[in-house]
Amino acid sequence: MCFSSSCAMLVAYLKPNMLRGVNADDLYLAKVFQFGDTTDPNAQLAALKFYGVKAKLVKNADFDTIKKQIDRGIPLPCGFLHHGTAAKPTGGGHWLCVIGYTPGAVIVHDPFGEFDVLNGGYISSKGARQAYSKKNWGPRWMVEGPKTGWAIIAE
Repeated sequence: MCFSSSCAMLVAYLKPNMLRGVNADDLYLAKVFQFGDTTDPNAQLAALKFYGVKAKLVKNADFDTIKKQIDRGIPLPCGFLHHGTAAKPTGGGHWLCVIGYTPGAVIVHDPFGEFDVLNGGYISSKGARQAYSKKNWGPRWMVEGPKTGWAIIAE
């Protein structure tokens, strides 16, 4: 559900009247299921298109990509590995929505809660406006080296 929740956050920001209320994620999720599985980027892109958001999946993102999107006023869902340590991340992956940045961190809405970027795992259920250090989150996001981060880039 994290991929869908992160994309729903993007829709809610760019198209504020399209998804409203406490069940906004569920509305978006139902649309995703019309196009495929929640883990399928094509289903996510089709659902985004349904809600009027033109977007693409990229697998070559980096912190400059984040800066450019945020400076344009557009948040971006990003996929990363959330198990293991920052030095050796593992796992099937998790998605969050980057909403800002500082020189040393990304500011995110994490649908699962507050993530321990150094050690892995979640330490609280409060995921809104979390600051994840670039030093420890970056290797989890750009697992294969520089410019290998997965992100949904909206226009």
